[in-house]
Amino acid sequence: MPTPLMTGDFWQQLAKSGLLSPERAASIGRQLVKRGITADDMVARLLVRQQILTQYQADRLLEGRSRGFFFDQYKVLDLLGAGGMGWVYRAADTNTQEIVAMKVLLDRLKEDRGMLARFQQEARAGLVLDHPHIVRTRATGSAGGMLYMILDFVEGPSLLELLLRRKRLPWSLACDVARQAALGLHHAHQSGWVHRDVKPQNLLIDHNGFVKLLDFGLAMKREGEGGDEFSMAMIFGHECIGTPAFMAPEQARDSLTADARSDVYGLGCTLYAALVGDTPFPLRNPHEVVKAHQTQAPRSVREFVPDIPQPVADIVMKMLAKNPDDRFPTAAAVAEALAQWSKSEPVEFDFPEILAERTQNALDRVAELHKSRPIPSGSASSTTRLSRLSSVAQSSGELPTFSAGKSPQFGRDATGQRGAGRPEVTVIDHQTATSVRDGQSPEFQSRHHGKVLVPVAGGATISLLKQRILIGRAADCDLQVPDTSVSSRHAELEYDGVCWWITDLKSRNGTNVNGKPVHRRQIVEGDVIGIGNSVRLRFEDVCEPGEEKPRQRTRSLSKLVLIAIGLAAITAIGLGLAAIPW
Repeated sequence: MPTPLMTGDFWQQLAKSGLLSPERAASIGRQLVKRGITADDMVARLLVRQQILTQYQADRLLEGRSRGFFFDQYKVLDLLGAGGMGWVYRAADTNTQEIVAMKVLLDRLKEDRGMLARFQQEARAGLVLDHPHIVRTRATGSAGGMLYMILDFVEGPSLLELLLRRKRLPWSLACDVARQAALGLHHAHQSGWVHRDVKPQNLLIDHNGFVKLLDFGLAMKREGEGGDEFSMAMIFGHECIGTPAFMAPEQARDSLTADARSDVYGLGCTLYAALVGDTPFPLRNPHEVVKAHQTQAPRSVREFVPDIPQPVADIVMKMLAKNPDDRFPTAAAVAEALAQWSKSEPVEFDFPEILAERTQNALDRVAELHKSRPIPSGSASSTTRLSRLSSVAQSSGELPTFSAGKSPQFGRDATGQRGAGRPEVTVIDHQTATSVRDGQSPEFQSRHHGKVLVPVAGGATISLLKQRILIGRAADCDLQVPDTSVSSRHAELEYDGVCWWITDLKSRNGTNVNGKPVHRRQIVEGDVIGIGNSVRLRFEDVCEPGEEKPRQRTRSLSKLVLIAIGLAAITAIGLGLAAIPW
């Protein structure tokens, strides 16, 4: 008799999604049934672990969604971003198996002339600009009535994401990042395009330190085409196109007057942020920021980082000149000036962690837009911090400095000092993590309520009330650890019905038990689990007041048995022994 196929709702959604061929789905289903794995969440987790599905795909299927995974030949893998204009996904070209980025315009904006113009402007610029330091648009299309564009996918963080991890870059690397961006900008200028939104969010950096400029959604064609620019100007206003913290004075007054030198100014602000870890004018009010760009001189980068060479500081100040005529005349001139001070070097980062943070940031953004799950103002989660930074940066461009475990302070650290040192390390936010969120069934809790994690450095114990517990920095983790050395999804605790296991989820800094690195191993009472660089949690059994631990009960029972045997022996032989060594 053939093994029956899976029949759960998750499996039905998977069958309708087209993510697996019917033959492969049938084969996997039979294998899972033989192993006794049929619960939807168990099936989804296993398929993700075996890289048959991505976490994003599994989550959507568990929500009962089977549509939206394909746009023509492009298969959606992960959600990377969400904003006022549309969605950005990591996708795979099913014809070539190549990984690409896909931007989809929100369906409700198809009739919005300004937003449609911005989307088309970005696509058109990316199609005609062909340069190593510019993200290309590979194709455009429409699927199910939704417009999309296919872009190069860069396996690396934006400069903003890098600064969130490092605070600032070594001056030679910062100069090289700006130099490469300047080369891409010069190509765009030579082709008649002005970017008008140069900022850290729009520079991507790979492991080799190679830089690509992206997002020409606000770009302006200086010659020949004016219709789309007029549409955007009508909806956004001439003075509102750009990001205030990185916007040239003349662009703020009238965006139609922006030229190559305006992009030089934006790149100067970006270089300033990379060198110092903050923008030239870290003010909260966007109008005050715009006014400062027009009337105030920025402080020298050497005031914050004295080892920056004076010629580098001079280059930055020339790029930030109020009068366009006093700046470098071209982006190529900027690249030439920075060349002797630039040093190309590999850049270290955990890309799976960055992808997870982007996905969580996008989900937070969606929740914020729909007002269904507002972000707590005091959350210490790095992904929440990134989400808040993204929204603030879109409006004012400010870069934050912060101490982990505290509310972020934009433009100032927790002590009020601008550009202070690296974030402090906080082991665990015990106010929100004294027990694991979303407890399991009452039966599970009653059987296993005595299992806890105790922070070695002190703090409240954490009760383990779920069969599977995800540990990491991401906002959706069961146990959030706001420590920059901890990956977004770092490790998982799992109870298999007999004992507990700890599994490292390909984290950046590893997981260890009793000081030894582990991939997966069983844990017993007294084991100390190390997460990242500084988090140490001891696995223990504790019971309610008046109730003994299981081991204590075992020892007590053994002792009673031995006492009974001893008394029987005394009675039998009539010897009055003074003591019996139990």
